Amino acid sequence: MKNIKLILITVLISIVSFGFASFNEATSNSDNKVEKINQTTLEKLIKNRNGKVLFLNVWATWCAPCKEEFPDLVKLADKYKNLKVDIIGLSVDYTDEIDSKIIPFLKKNKANFKIYVNDFDDVEDLINFINKKWNGAIPATFIYDKNGNQQKYILGMRDFDEFDKELTEVMKKSSK
Repeated sequence: MKNIKLILITVLISIVSFGFASFNEATSNSDNKVEKINQTTLEKLIKNRNGKVLFLNVWATWCAPCKEEFPDLVKLADKYKNLKVDIIGLSVDYTDEIDSKIIPFLKKNKANFKIYVNDFDDVEDLINFINKKWNGAIPATFIYDKNGNQQKYILGMRDFDEFDKELTEVMKKSSK
């Protein structure tokens, strides 16, 4: 009888330990959580700046230049993590590709900033909402000041130094 109790306790401890290990693994990956964003939520994100500059990069997993610049975005987010800047990525992949494409890409690239996926009814609505001069080509980056006013529209792939320069410029103007 004592042996059965010992075996049951051992099995129970193993099950509980496995459960906690799975829970910890799931929560450690929560940095790669992707939320859908529509016009209402994007408008709130842009307008409710709380004194922070917004760096918004529009990208996709199928876009070669986007994938190439992504490590520089990770580096940029690391540099600005304790400053008054929000680095945000907006994927234009399909929402049903979050688990199959977006999250694996984010894990592979050790994404350290918030990612949203486009959930506008029509991609043209997204394009016109962000910037009517934008033709929808990606990667595209938009930098907003602390009041939610778009200060920079950057079309095409850039590197860390270029992003850093543009962001620093907007931050200086925003602090005045």
